[in-house]
Amino acid sequence: MSDRRPLVIALPYAGGGAAAFTEWRTVLDADCAVLPVHLPGRERRFQERPYRRMTHLVRDLVEEVGPLMNRRVVFWGHSMGAAVSVALALELARQGFPPPAHVLVSGAGSPDRRDAKDLVHVLDDARLAARLRQYEGTPREVLENPDLLGLVLPVIRADFELLETWSRPRPAPLPAPLTVLYGEDDRSVSAHQVDGWLSYSDRPVARRPFAGGHFFIRAHVAEVAQILRELAVGPGA
Repeated sequence: MSDRRPLVIALPYAGGGAAAFTEWRTVLDADCAVLPVHLPGRERRFQERPYRRMTHLVRDLVEEVGPLMNRRVVFWGHSMGAAVSVALALELARQGFPPPAHVLVSGAGSPDRRDAKDLVHVLDDARLAARLRQYEGTPREVLENPDLLGLVLPVIRADFELLETWSRPRPAPLPAPLTVLYGEDDRSVSAHQVDGWLSYSDRPVARRPFAGGHFFIRAHVAEVAQILRELAVGPGA
């Protein structure tokens, strides 16, 4: 790969795809390359079956991401993507790849403090749709259109199954500094769960609150972009 800009590997939330990161790709283009992960079951991979197990996803991501780790790389995962970024960083380290320069997680509590009794993937369609309304991340036109909803629910259910069947590690030190962004009004992530991230790295762990709910990043594109820029390029960028 001839492009030697710092690289941000972006991992989407449940049901999300590469398009979720379009604004950041545009804003950051002059400073770093944003590479969103294209997951099966959506967008250009719509015809493919979504992953249902974290180990299968991470196995394939290592093949895709491993060759890129000889440059400066930042992982950014939102919600489900936060857990994937942790699993990916740990597996890359286990296989001897260079570590990311930084791991940024947003909209998620630490994996070990997830409520094991709150299983979203087993909800029926009506209750799953109701849960999506609470997250305020799915467009209203999708939630109110049975045909569109019928297309997205299986993918979202599979994503939650991947997350909820993962044998979540007890706090295992990530091989990189960690920054945690969270919405002050996010009812899906408690302060206790945010605090859990402090045990996930023996390097510095920073926490940054933002006004808003689970998808606060959409209202703070510039601020999140600046954080990514500083992590990828360096302070003062």
